[in-house]
Amino acid sequence: MRLPQIAVKNPVFTAMVFVAILMFGLVSLFRLPKDVLPNVELPTLTVMTIYPGASAREVEEQVSKKLETYLAAVSNLKSIKSNSRENVSFVIMQFNWGENLDQASNNIRDLIEFAKTDLPSEAGTPIIYKFTSSMMPVLVYNIEAEENYKGLNKICEDQITNRIQSLSGVGTTIVIGQPEREIVVQCNPFQLAAFNLTPSEIAQAMKMQNISIPAGMINDGKMGISVRMPAEFGSIEEISQMPISSFKGQIIRVCDVATVKDTMKNSDCYIHSFGQKSIIMLVQKQSDANTLTVAQAVKKEVKAIQNSLPQDVKITELMDMSELVSESINNLSRAIFYAAFFVILVVLFFLKDFHSSLIIIMTIPFSLVAAFIIMLLADYTINIISTIALAVTIGMVVDNAIVILENITRHIENGTRPKEAAIFGTGEMGMAITGSTLTTIVVFLPMIFMSGLIGIIFKQLAVIVTVTLLASLFTALTLTPMLSSKLLKVPVKGRVRKHHKFYNACEAILHYIGKVYAKTLNFSLNNRKIVLWAFIVFFCITIALSFTIGTDYIPSVDAGDLNAVIELDAGVNAKETITLEGVEYPLYKLEISNTSHPFYTGKMKLVDTAGRVDKFRSRYGDRKK
Repeated sequence: MRLPQIAVKNPVFTAMVFVAILMFGLVSLFRLPKDVLPNVELPTLTVMTIYPGASAREVEEQVSKKLETYLAAVSNLKSIKSNSRENVSFVIMQFNWGENLDQASNNIRDLIEFAKTDLPSEAGTPIIYKFTSSMMPVLVYNIEAEENYKGLNKICEDQITNRIQSLSGVGTTIVIGQPEREIVVQCNPFQLAAFNLTPSEIAQAMKMQNISIPAGMINDGKMGISVRMPAEFGSIEEISQMPISSFKGQIIRVCDVATVKDTMKNSDCYIHSFGQKSIIMLVQKQSDANTLTVAQAVKKEVKAIQNSLPQDVKITELMDMSELVSESINNLSRAIFYAAFFVILVVLFFLKDFHSSLIIIMTIPFSLVAAFIIMLLADYTINIISTIALAVTIGMVVDNAIVILENITRHIENGTRPKEAAIFGTGEMGMAITGSTLTTIVVFLPMIFMSGLIGIIFKQLAVIVTVTLLASLFTALTLTPMLSSKLLKVPVKGRVRKHHKFYNACEAILHYIGKVYAKTLNFSLNNRKIVLWAFIVFFCITIALSFTIGTDYIPSVDAGDLNAVIELDAGVNAKETITLEGVEYPLYKLEISNTSHPFYTGKMKLVDTAGRVDKFRSRYGDRKK
């Protein structure tokens, strides 16, 4: 095996290679985004169609069934089903895992163009939605106001959402429950009949006069100036004084036949927080953005925005996904740190020599940083799965180096010079540790070829474990012999080596363990039947207990949120759910003791188009409570 020979004979080159690996690994580590789980793209596409004013039965008969008929022709379609509600139709199409959803979306758009001819003219254009884990909101804010509640929509658009969307890494913001201004023209039927007018004629007249018309260009020889004729309504008075027609020589205006009111549009979604009317703002990140970085930037910007808003407008954080991400990553990072610490202690305990232990310990960082490089190239994230993979391998990466070092040490103790001992010792054990590493890799390798959601999640684990073990093998065959040739010395013949107290203490403990093991082994050899039956009984008990262990798809996670859902009768108007507002008040009185974190409770009440669902959300500052 020439690899150890090249490494030992070119120590500077070997050192520079591993320094480069270390530098690239650290750069990759800081550039890797952080998230809870790997990005999951569900093989599902949903086509949503708005059909205003239609009942659930009409939506099903006139929209959902017709779309299902056309969209069933999509290639590689696994299943198709629809969900019809008042005013809206959902057609859900599920494909096989691994299907190219972009190509499927293009095919669906082509089929929708054909289907439009059979859909009602009042129905909106069908919209295709593709759901991925990156679409989950990073932050959820509650925005409440008193005097300025009716203007929250404009305040949110002009002063909040535009500034947040301009931040790096922010994908989009979604506002729910915002009050929308509506100008209502309430016609008097008797006045209309008296002037021989109809509501449609008034609507057509208003539509024709509420437009801005381009009037061409004016050229003065040097510059061109565009001219337009603005005619959009600017106030309620302009609408009221708008002429409609003439009757017996008299100009008929809107105010003669109707009353114009500046009101708020009826909504199917009402949100309250602490008893105050409010709206909800969801902040989504870009698919390749770092959750923690985006959350920190948005929080900083929200604080600056709050100072520029009117005094009665308050922004309160309801949900922060970055907390779950940071806590999960930090907990696993601490686990990796503790694992590395105890691995180092074990190495020091058994090798009993600082130089030998240093050679073994150097394997850990170089093996791990190699995984960071591959993670960056593969567009992976630092998540629960990837950190678990690193924690699993941190104790395995030193195995090869220990085997190589022990063989090199044996050659040196027999009188071989360190340089030759490093080459010969590594060459003798090279094929053995290569075979041992490959057998371990083979255990994880099939996970790369798994399909479905499990395959997406655990593919990262298999790749990271494989790369880390291969990196540890490369380190054991190059860095370990090179360092051994420089740090290990040939013992002087006839000279008794003095050992430090730590060495003597470890040697005494190992000697005691050896004596205990010798007695145990002697008992086992002299009582073979007892030992054999004991292991058979233990094995049977283990198998029996395995049937009592429950199974689950994914472990449940307590994110510190409490949700309560109250379903009302179908068809109940959204406004009627406001009468349930008293249910939220007991949440305000909840108290959590023994916590140093500030406690707050927020409540979000969302109502679907039929007014059937009333949802409460309560959030605690300390997730452990």
